[in-house]
Amino acid sequence: MEDRSAAFLEVMIAVAVIGILAFLVGLLARSARRPQTAGVGQNEPSAPQWYEVAPALVLVAAIAALAIWLSADGGHWAWGEALGDWRSDTRTVAFAAVMVAAGVIGLIAAFAYTVAQPSLHRGKAPAETRSSAGQAAIVETAAPSPSPLRILGLLALALALLLLCWIALSSGERYALIVQLVYPASLGLALVLLFDKATRVWGVKRRAEIFREWLLCDLLVFLLCLGFLNLRGLAKPEGYAGTFWDVLNIALFFLSLWVVDRTASRVRFLVGYGYLVILPLLLLIWGAVQGTSAPASWWASIWPVFILSVVFFVLEVVALVSATSERQILPALKDALFVLLYAVLLILAVNAGAHA
Repeated sequence: MEDRSAAFLEVMIAVAVIGILAFLVGLLARSARRPQTAGVGQNEPSAPQWYEVAPALVLVAAIAALAIWLSADGGHWAWGEALGDWRSDTRTVAFAAVMVAAGVIGLIAAFAYTVAQPSLHRGKAPAETRSSAGQAAIVETAAPSPSPLRILGLLALALALLLLCWIALSSGERYALIVQLVYPASLGLALVLLFDKATRVWGVKRRAEIFREWLLCDLLVFLLCLGFLNLRGLAKPEGYAGTFWDVLNIALFFLSLWVVDRTASRVRFLVGYGYLVILPLLLLIWGAVQGTSAPASWWASIWPVFILSVVFFVLEVVALVSATSERQILPALKDALFVLLYAVLLILAVNAGAHA
């Protein structure tokens, strides 16, 4: 891969990781602002607390520290790809300055809006406030969901695991850790979550919604199993270099499974399809890092399942925009068709790889 392509790919990966972290921060702040009492005016916005703003500030500080470290280190990413000496190019310096200024302005505007938001909503009519408060109380009582704050513990564990592999372990030890501990433990936990789903009752979820959740959850767990088998079939374990991508895949898997199974949000199925879109790209990057050769047949590559996932991701967006929450039969049929086509493409990929 040429230097420009490698640099572009790394920048896109960094943007994606920052976007996922920003989404988690927003999720945490939103969960922290839930009403605590059932009285009148419980939905009136209040001033943001420190624990709502702290995760965002930590994320911004981490990104700034990483950017400063990369700049001071001569423009190299942590895994060794060189980006060149950007400081010698005037246009690059000007572009970086404009982007930094835009980011600072955006942060100031977002923080000012967050602080001023309670005063902007104080003019709401009391009747409207009471109505929305009652609806929120009904939803909270009928469909409790775990707090997203608990995800931070798993995220910290993933970061600690990556640091351990980066600092203290050789390639062979990293491979042994991922293939003998991390993947088997993840598969065991996924099976436990599926068993819990089979014995848990949701009072507000319709049968069609539960059917859709089962389709996506089973498919996600099956694909995690395929990822484990793909890693076990690595020809040269001593040259293993995909620790980051395997840990990222497992983290995204549990995030998607949690959103699809444990929440009642209408966008939870869109999150599941989003993971299925990202998964083939992760496999492509993982293969490029490992230096594996591209499959001889197009059907054995990632592109058929990637295109199928993108098509149904778009269909899910259209369904969210156009359909009401009461109509779940057609989306359930759509998901069943997707799983069927995905299975057919996997069988074709296996056959194409066997005859290559």
